[in-house]
Amino acid sequence: MAEPVAVDRVWFFDRPNSLDQIPKGLLIFSDGTTIETPELLDNARQGGEIVFPPGEAKWLAFFVTATKPGTQNVGLAELAVFSFEKKPP
Repeated sequence: MAEPVAVDRVWFFDRPNSLDQIPKGLLIFSDGTTIETPELLDNARQGGEIVFPPGEAKWLAFFVTATKPGTQNVGLAELAVFSFEKKPP
């Protein structure tokens, strides 16, 4: 079984073409927490970052909730999840 990891931000990178885009999505964490994404960039070179209050998760899922009109190949080029450092008391 996976151990929980402390996370506080996610980066999203669009596909490197002008035809396909995911402007909106939903992050779902293993504890049931959900976060709606703000408008995601239509630019594979510049990722979008979502920062949220630190929490622990064993896994997360990304669900696409909207696509650019005409999108045929739904997906991201990259999704990166970052952990934060816990400071000793």
